[in-house]
Formats: sequence, C-alpha cells, structure tokens
Amino acid sequence: MAKRILSLIPPSLVVDHVHQSKEAISIDCRFRSTGAKCPDCRKASNRIHSRYQRRLADLPWQGRMVTITLNVRRLRCSNDRCRRRIFAENVGDVTWRYCRRTRRLGDVHRSIGMALGGEAGMRLVARLGMPVSADTILRIARTRLPDNCEAPRVLGVDDWAWRRGQRYGTILVDLETNNVVDLLPDREKDTLSGWLADHPGVEVIARDRAGAYARGAREGAPKAQQVADRWHLLRNCSDALQNVVEQRYRLIRDIGKSLMAQIDTDDRMRGERVKAEPLHRRAARQLHNRHQDRRTLFEEVIRLNGMGWSQLAIKRELGVDLKTIRKWLKDNQPGTWERKVFTENPADAHIDYVRRRWLEGCRNATRLYSEVCDRGYRGSVKAFREWVKVRLRDGIPAPALSRASRKSSWRAPSSRQTVRLLTAEVDTLPPNERAFVDAISSASPEVAVAAGLARRFQSMICNREIAALKPWLNDAIAGPMSSFARGIRRDVEAVRAALTMPWSTGPVEGKINKLKLIKRSMYGRAGMDLLRSRIIDETSTNTKLTMY
Repeated sequence: MAKRILSLIPPSLVVDHVHQSKEAISIDCRFRSTGAKCPDCRKASNRIHSRYQRRLADLPWQGRMVTITLNVRRLRCSNDRCRRRIFAENVGDVTWRYCRRTRRLGDVHRSIGMALGGEAGMRLVARLGMPVSADTILRIARTRLPDNCEAPRVLGVDDWAWRRGQRYGTILVDLETNNVVDLLPDREKDTLSGWLADHPGVEVIARDRAGAYARGAREGAPKAQQVADRWHLLRNCSDALQNVVEQRYRLIRDIGKSLMAQIDTDDRMRGERVKAEPLHRRAARQLHNRHQDRRTLFEEVIRLNGMGWSQLAIKRELGVDLKTIRKWLKDNQPGTWERKVFTENPADAHIDYVRRRWLEGCRNATRLYSEVCDRGYRGSVKAFREWVKVRLRDGIPAPALSRASRKSSWRAPSSRQTVRLLTAEVDTLPPNERAFVDAISSASPEVAVAAGLARRFQSMICNREIAALKPWLNDAIAGPMSSFARGIRRDVEAVRAALTMPWSTGPVEGKINKLKLIKRSMYGRAGMDLLRSRIIDETSTNTKLTMY
C-alpha cells in the first residue's frame, strides 16, 4: 500500500517515511533538489543555514486523512551583494506561503465552497475525509485567483436586486461564452463606464432600455455598438399601452360590467331552455350517441379483421382492449353495455319525504339515507345515491342563488388582461372576449389607435422588420403612445441593432436566476466578494483542479 501512496506524491518531493493508522496517514517528505535559487538575485545556493517542518493537509486516501510533513531547508545566499542573506526553499508547486494545505486540496475546498457555501460545504468535506470549518471554506472561496482573461467582445449588461425595490447591482456576461465576467455593486452609469474604460475591447453591448446603462456604455465604450433587448422593448410597449388603458379605465370597467350582465342574462336563458328539455329525452339522446360510437368502432374492428389483421394489431391501431375485440368477433355484435333498469325502487315509497327535505335545503344524500332508513328503507346507500341523482338532483332545479353569491361565467378583465386582449389576434379570442375588445374599440378611439400601434410594434420586433420602424415612429409620435415613441427615437440606433443583430440579454437573465439561487442558499448574507467568487465560472477565472 505504501507504494501506491508514493505514486500520488508530487514529483518534486522525496518520501522518507510513511506512518499509517486506521484513521489517518502521515507522510514525511523533503525536496528532491539539493539547492535552490535566491528569490531576489536568482543565484543558486546549496549552503544550508537551518531546517524547519511544515505540516500540510492533503487529499484523503480511501477515506483516511493524509498529512504531509515537509522538511524545508533554509539556505544562505552565495551572492555577497544580495540584500537577502537567508531564504527558504520554494514550495510554490506544492502549497502557498503560510498555508496549511496543499494546492490541490485548496482547489477542492474552493470548488466545494463555490458550489455549496460554508455550512453545506463543511458537512460534505467532513464526510469526504478532509474536514475544515465553514469560515475557512468561505475564506478560501473569497480568494480570487489572478484574472488574466481579456475583455469580452460581446457583453451583456443587466441589473439584479440585492434587495428588491431598495438596492440593485449590475451583472456582466460574455454572450459568446455564456460566462459571468464581473459583478458591479450598483447600476449607476459611472460604475459601468469605469469598468468599460478599464477593460477595452468590447465591441457589442446588449442591454435593457435603462438610461443609466445607455449613458454608461456610451461614455465607457463610445465605439461599441449598443443593442436594445427585444423582450424589454415588447414589455415597454405593453406598459405604454397599459398606461393608455388605465387613463380610461372607468369607461372600460363600465363596458365590462354591462357585458357581464348581458352574458349572465344569456346564460340564465340558455340554462332554462336546457332544463325545459325532458330528462328522459336527454338521457335517450346521450345513450343513442354512445351506441352509435360503439357501433362505428365495432364495424372498424370487423373491417380490419376481414383484411387479415391480427387481433393484437387491431388493439394497437384502435386502442380497444384485446378481450373486447375477442368478444365482438365471437358474438358478431358489439353488445349494449346497458345497465339493468329497475321499473320500481324501494325508495319511491319515501319520495314525498325526500322531496320535501330536498327543497328545505338538505342536499346530502348520506344524511337523507340515514333519515329514510329510520322510516323503514332497507336498500344500500349506493343504490339510494343513484336514485337521488336520477329522481331529485337531475329533476328538481336548485334554488336560485342570491345576487351576492351568484358567480358570473365571465368576469371583466383587469388592466393588464385588457392589454393582452387588445394585442392578441382577434381570431384566437373566445366570443365573450372578442365582444369586449370590439366594445372598447367602439367606445374609445384612443385605445383602439394605441392597440393598433402596439400590435404593429409587436409584429415589427418579432419579425425583425427594420423597414417598418420609421413609418411606425411617424405614426406613433403624434398618437396616444407618443411618450414611448419619443423614447424609441432617442434610442433608435440600439433598436435598429436589435432588429438586425442576434444578441439579447436572455443569457444574462439566466445568470441572474443562478445568482438568486446562490443568494438564497446563503440566506442573503453574502458580500460582494463572495458573490463574485461564487457566480463567476471557473473557466473565466482560470480556476483549475490540480491533480499531480
């Protein structure tokens, strides 16, 4: 086993002795080289001054903790002109200065800390045989490795909430590699422009329509092409139409109430016509429809069987049970599947009592069953329930509800729902909603014009119709959505780029969702340094798991 352990030791070390126990393994090591170079003058020396030991925690071996006891030599510098007289051997390929763990163990602790956080990471590493405290894991995760990556060519910018409605930050994502580049502590233009000035080389900036980001990108990277996000454009258009609707919402509310009253009247009249139809006629019609469907399915089974199809193939084709197919082919008829009809029922003797209790408001069949049993009924509760359903529930109309408790089959939509109806395709709307939209368009020409402009803008963005942008601006600048149109005109270059370029802030939204998960897993107590370390991908921070 010692030979297998020795194969895992870094090649720059020589193993002197291995101490083994059931819980841990201790390895005594020294450096293979006989000398070292002075860190200042870089002159080699082998003049030994003294020795000392460093105890380093290493990766576990088969669940047992491993400790490397490293014998380090202090050397005298052989250069008389060098200001440094004594230096120690370089341990940079094994560990860092003043560190109590090897590099590879530190990389594992950092990866676990970035993935799980402090408490959860502590529980995991203790189970894996490399225990460390939660505070140490967080301290390792906060340690940023040198960032030598270049500025991205295509940058996505969006805001995220430290605390919704109170404090916000900015997240920067490389849209070509889908990696988080950096986090900024706020969403001010000076912060973004300063970051862009320190990281030259950004050619495209995809952002939402926030004015601070537009000014910050223009000041920090004046040569970069700004691209407005298409989803935010559609959302801003929807908000502008909602403002038009809310300014005239009293009129729209009155239209909705009148339409609700009309629909309630139609539903009552339709319900009375349905109830006026005799019960036995409805039941006979439903029974006839079921028989007709079964007869059609039976004829198809006979046809396929005559063509030479197997019973299993017919089952797979029609979805009929195999036993049913065999029975139909054997009897040469589909059967009726009708239940036995009883002309008389023992509960008919109590019909007057049950009807009176039913009209009094007792609609619980189980309670009625217990009452008729006291009057001498000896049938089963199941049969009594079926009798109540046929004789009472389907035959006696329910008492009329009060005006306060009556629920309408259609409710007037809210302002946001009204915006959705106004911008939807008319052919896809149900009749009630279509009538509501037509009534609004007739009663308020301003809302009708704004809805037409919103539908044109939506079609232009979804179909990338850049030629339709200028005519839309000319029509909208003097209409009810003039404020939104003026904002589009101020940001027209970014809007044009949104219609011609493929970039958007969709990947940025995904990273914001990941950032929210990390924040909530730490109960919102993480600082900027820890959040930045945990959200930035290992590929962008040059973090690598070193396995010797």
